Amino acid sequence: MRSGEYYSNGKFLLSGEYFVLYGAKALAVPLKYGQRMLVDELPEPGILHWETYVLNKLWFSAGFKLKDMEIIESSNSKTAFFIQNLLKEGGKLQPGLYLTTKGYHIKNYIDFDINWGLGSSSSLVSNLAYWLDVDPYALYCSTFQGSGYDVFCARARRPIIYQLKENRPQINETSFNPSFSDHLYFVYLGKKQDSQESVKNFKAQKGFDDHIILEISDLTDSMFKSVTVTDFLMAMHLHEEILSEFLRIPMVKEELFPDFHGEIKSLGAWGGDFVMAGTTMSAKEVKDYFFGKNLDVVFNWMEIVY
Repeated sequence: MRSGEYYSNGKFLLSGEYFVLYGAKALAVPLKYGQRMLVDELPEPGILHWETYVLNKLWFSAGFKLKDMEIIESSNSKTAFFIQNLLKEGGKLQPGLYLTTKGYHIKNYIDFDINWGLGSSSSLVSNLAYWLDVDPYALYCSTFQGSGYDVFCARARRPIIYQLKENRPQINETSFNPSFSDHLYFVYLGKKQDSQESVKNFKAQKGFDDHIILEISDLTDSMFKSVTVTDFLMAMHLHEEILSEFLRIPMVKEELFPDFHGEIKSLGAWGGDFVMAGTTMSAKEVKDYFFGKNLDVVFNWMEIVY
């Protein structure tokens, strides 16, 4: 643990949502947006001053006693308890955090709207693990219920195929850069989703077998190997159909965009955050369509994918 600067990417999960928890293959991409952490030593021993800035505006601040992670003060108690728990778990993996006689000032800079759901928590876990010099997956699993794909995506420089085998993560960085990427867009629906709550609710459901895991894995392979936009759109549609039937939630295209010329797929927790739109329409037609639905956060592939 020392002064330093660390950076981790945001992420999109393009396929395998929910079922990646049970061994389905998933395709994920790191983003050009992310989170930077600056750590400086302080002359005041045993104290950690914490600040988080979102789009360069102070969003959260707190003070902690490093000996026992007691919260000295904070601007938001819920966020303070979250950071406190993360620091305690980090201290279990890196006991030097509790034993240090130094003080630290940690500043975090998130360069995207925190409501977008691009991975503010997973990029934080990755950065904190960098600073503590601990396994980011172990730190993630101590605090979250997800598959862990996002903390690996936070450090990736290329898209990844991610799969849990016997509860062990398998990560394969790929060269996925489809020739039809100019036909793919990412649209923010304006409804922030709680990923951990969605995972908790999904795990409470029963009634699926290995067959659906294989189907989702096959569709991940189909998306990854697609040569044409038509192939990719077909895989998107089939993926949505399977999840819609299992979750008993309407497909986002049927519910919100029935007149869209193309396919629309939910990303991550269904019902909010971003969707992926695939179409042969022009960029202007796509943006005009979503702007007409009062959705003005629309990225093309090149604008947001790392």
